[in-house]
Order: sequence, then structure tokens, then C-alpha cells
Amino acid sequence: MHMDFLQEIEQWMQKNNWQYKRRSKAGILEMDMRLQCELERCRVLVWLREGDCVVIGRIPVKVEEEARSRVAEYLCRVNYGLYYGGFDFNFNDGEIRYKTLLTKLADTDRQEENIEEAMVRPAMMFDMYGPGLLEVWKKEKEPSEVAEG
Repeated sequence: MHMDFLQEIEQWMQKNNWQYKRRSKAGILEMDMRLQCELERCRVLVWLREGDCVVIGRIPVKVEEEARSRVAEYLCRVNYGLYYGGFDFNFNDGEIRYKTLLTKLADTDRQEENIEEAMVRPAMMFDMYGPGLLEVWKKEKEPSEVAEG
């Protein structure tokens, strides 16, 4: 049943002319999405894991060690109050990603809209919060000045 959900997502992507790669053994679909902010792009992974479908967007640049505390504070402030997913930050290597859950709905009419929302959400969130992230990262502003919490 779960692989059927991944196939359903893949059919949606084909129907909407999305370019992607499939890693069948891992149960992963991946694609690159262009961003409107200075971060430029993110890689989106659709991953069937333990019966859930996780959608992860990650940017290709990593935060250098010196800036990690500032960036972590910013992301923590941004995450407060987010309802559909949140930002993850790896203190060890500086990777930033946005993660959300895509659930299988019984209502097939609503399912296509549900898939679309989950697929574009990582890029939308990086576009929304990326400018502030960069201001904090570059020491132009403090996290408390940029993020509303």
C-alpha cells in the first residue's frame, strides 16, 4: 500500500511535467527546485519512510562553523509557530533543510491538492525565510531583529 502512495505522487509529478529522479530501492523521488530568493535552489526529496511520506527540501550550501549559533537561533525563532513542518539544522556540518509530512488522504479529490502543497512547501519556506536567514548568516542583522517569534 505504501509504495502505491509513492506511485501516486510520481503520477502527479508526471502529470504536472515535473522533472525528477527515482531511487527505487530507497523509496525516494528527488528533484531540484528554483527559488526566488538569493539561495537560488533547493533539492527536494520525497521519501517513503516507515509508512510516512516525508518531503525534505535542502539548500546546497552549508553554514560555516562560526555562523552556526546565529543561524540556529534564527531557525529556532522561525520554527516557533510553524504549523506544517519546520526547519532542521545540523550543527555538525551546517546543513539546513525544511521538512514536512505528506499524508495519504482517503478523499481522493483532495489528495492531488495535498500532494501539490507538500511538494512546493519547502521551496516556499526557503523563499519566505531565506532572505532573513542570509541577513543573519552574513551578520547584517541579529536573529531577533529578523525572525518573528
